Amino acid sequence: MCAFIYNIVMLFSIFQSDMTGLEIMLAIVAFGLAIMIALVFHEWAHAFAAYKSGDPTAKMMGRMTLNPAKHVEPLGLFSFIFIGIGWAKPVPVNPFNYRNFRRGNFWVSIAGVLTNFIFGFVFSLGFFMITNFTNYVENVWLWALAIFFMFSMVINISLMIFNLLPIPPLDGYNMLRSITKPNNSYMQWARDNAHWLLIVVLLVSMFSGGIFLLRDGIISLFNMLWGAIF
Repeated sequence: MCAFIYNIVMLFSIFQSDMTGLEIMLAIVAFGLAIMIALVFHEWAHAFAAYKSGDPTAKMMGRMTLNPAKHVEPLGLFSFIFIGIGWAKPVPVNPFNYRNFRRGNFWVSIAGVLTNFIFGFVFSLGFFMITNFTNYVENVWLWALAIFFMFSMVINISLMIFNLLPIPPLDGYNMLRSITKPNNSYMQWARDNAHWLLIVVLLVSMFSGGIFLLRDGIISLFNMLWGAIF
């Protein structure tokens, strides 16, 4: 089954013919809220790390905020809903303001993906606890919370993996730039072919698994960890 179909089935398998209007509304709200939290905190983390590294650009431009309207990019949101991976508006930074360029660039780049990892890890615990220690199927509010945790776990891990790819303008590319020689052959090639590389990644992930297989593997490891502990 291609990853595109897999994600549509995963995200909307909760919708059954016998669902009440309240359950449908709660599921839609949970899905939208999970996306907003993942994207907004990812970008806020970039802005906060830049400010702490000596660059006030994002704060001055109103991006060091948890207001979704400041961060959401329509095409990236559309991609998240219908493909399973997406993006927000990049946070503006001026690396020349960093007190130490390499250190600042690394921490600003990793801040977003690290935030998504932490959120994915925590939400996976919440999902495990509800589905294993409560009778959530008989309580609509616990059920909605379980759905929210599931969406949040999946979306945060997907966003983390996607942004770790060493392709500009993704965080993985900037992290790599922090630890390698400037303007090496790969960095130049990646800059020249960034759009094509991103299209290839999206197509491969849609039709052969790609990012989604890695995401599911990480989530399985989380579940194994919680199962071993509890």
